[in-house]
Amino acid sequence: MGMKFALRAVVTAAALALLGGCAASPESLNSRDVADSRSFSESYEEIYRRLMEAGKSCNPPVRVFGNPANPGGGQIEAEGELHRDRGFAEFRLVAGSYGVRMNYFVAARIEKAGSGSRVTIKVSNPLGAAPLSSRIYRWASGDSSC
Repeated sequence: MGMKFALRAVVTAAALALLGGCAASPESLNSRDVADSRSFSESYEEIYRRLMEAGKSCNPPVRVFGNPANPGGGQIEAEGELHRDRGFAEFRLVAGSYGVRMNYFVAARIEKAGSGSRVTIKVSNPLGAAPLSSRIYRWASGDSSC
């Protein structure tokens, strides 16, 4: 019993250390300085549509054992808002566990930029930044594969 407890303690401590840099809300994620940005020739509305469709397709709502993007449990939900009156949209992938929102994985701001748009991505956990950003940019480019 003592060995199992010690192993759990070590695993828990490691997980907390890795997640220590994660944002717990959209506001804390937006306040971070680290962001990646790319330009697209399509309108911000089209990019937003692509992100929402791919995000919902790859992360269908489930209630118990996760989804294709998070098979270990919990769920990832795609959410966003289109602000036509202000010329931008927001897209987020939110991690949750059994109906409780726990961590914002990634947030993308899609803005008008000349005749096209600019997508700026912020990722809450630096360890997952490259794969998450890559996925969002693929979706924005029209590749809807999960």
